[in-house]
Amino acid sequence: MTTHSKKLPTRDLWSYATGEGSNSITMNGVNNFAMLFYTQIMGMSPELVGMALFLATFWDAISDPLMGTITDRTRSRFGRRHPYMLIGGAVLCLAFVALWFIPESFQGEKVLFGYLLCLNILVKTAFTVFVVPYTALGFEMCKAYDDRARLQGIRYGFNMFMNILFGGFAWMLFFPDVTAADGSVIDGTKVEGHFHTMGLTLGAVSLLLILFCVYSTYKYAEKGAAPESDAADGDGLVGHAKAFIHDLKDVYSDKLVWFVFAFFGLAQFSMMVVSQVQMFTYIEYMEFTAAEKTFVHTGGMFGFAIGSLGLGSMVRRWDKKLTGIIAMAISSAGGLGLFAVFTGGLLDPQASIGSFPLAVVVFAGLQMMWWGGCGIIVPLATAMISDLSEVKKWQTGEVTEGRYAAGFSFFLKLASSLGLLVTGFILKSVGYVSGAEAQSAEAIDNLAVTTFLAGPILMALAFVIIRFYPLTHEKVSQLRRQYGADES
Repeated sequence: MTTHSKKLPTRDLWSYATGEGSNSITMNGVNNFAMLFYTQIMGMSPELVGMALFLATFWDAISDPLMGTITDRTRSRFGRRHPYMLIGGAVLCLAFVALWFIPESFQGEKVLFGYLLCLNILVKTAFTVFVVPYTALGFEMCKAYDDRARLQGIRYGFNMFMNILFGGFAWMLFFPDVTAADGSVIDGTKVEGHFHTMGLTLGAVSLLLILFCVYSTYKYAEKGAAPESDAADGDGLVGHAKAFIHDLKDVYSDKLVWFVFAFFGLAQFSMMVVSQVQMFTYIEYMEFTAAEKTFVHTGGMFGFAIGSLGLGSMVRRWDKKLTGIIAMAISSAGGLGLFAVFTGGLLDPQASIGSFPLAVVVFAGLQMMWWGGCGIIVPLATAMISDLSEVKKWQTGEVTEGRYAAGFSFFLKLASSLGLLVTGFILKSVGYVSGAEAQSAEAIDNLAVTTFLAGPILMALAFVIIRFYPLTHEKVSQLRRQYGADES
């Protein structure tokens, strides 16, 4: 195995993070705008869109463990991670573009449902082929407890910088409001051509980031044959099946893994629900203009990025469990603040002082708190799983990064898929009507309450779990000495 310095150069961390930039562009592109596109433009019912997105993401989740086994046991002169990152990444970008270009002959909800489902399955399969080896590569690159938090913080910070540029500024870059012939203003998300421009642009940028990531991190590729212990079951179909079962048992029998999976699964579910419903709250409840949407949405992303980039310092000061508790408190305070201010009647959603948009600024500040806490939680959980993978490697001598990365990715995607599914039914239950020119006052109020309260409630459940997580910096150091491991 190639050895690397105890602390990775910052430039290598940022080079690795460019791969997460592609993840951000494609996955956030779908999460941010697919529900809007298929309901407002294509006229599909929200529950059908949610079902299609759920099924594809659920398939994505269950395919992760298999990909973990495959990448851990690959023997190649190009490494066990990089070939999959290249192929999966290229297919991901092409399939993403196709999501926004629906053949004119495809009419009716059943046909559109089939198109959305099949294409999303292709997108998610390609994403699995890319992201599992990519995440495992990050686990391999970092050998130090604090450095793993540092890498994951930079990784997800870059994710959010890309989301700021192509998600937050998308309202202005791709979805400017349009003036109709009669002088009325049409919301930019109700113009089909805008989605076409967005899809092509994001697909091209995503592909460039993947190519750069593969090239710049290739020096960390673990080339040649896998360790003998990894190939012990043989290379045939039966051998691969045994390896797959072994890896599943290995990950899911690790009791500490379940603390992280359950804690992060609840947090990720809350993030997905809020991220989906908040889009409709922007439009229907707050009645933001395109510029105001950009300001508010970008503020949340900026908060996420700040939280991610500050993770390394927080972990060095407070360790990982306390950092997670602090992050959940910050997020919950933001959501509860939005509920108290706007639905509690402290401030009208359109309030201003002269030309100063008071409601917009207050909304942006509180939402920034919500997403700032989330920006700490996501890379923190990833770093925790990286720690557990390293400990397992000390215990068994096997390559474990792929299987642990896949196990973590499974729970992330399972929570995301359930969030997408629930969002569709939430929209229906609050009275949202697809394609309607105006929504009822009751539906609009219910959208806001869901946006503001769903997150804090779920974060409270996540807190109950993470408070029992036992792994600390001192415990990891003790285990390192026990197994005679070093940080080289």
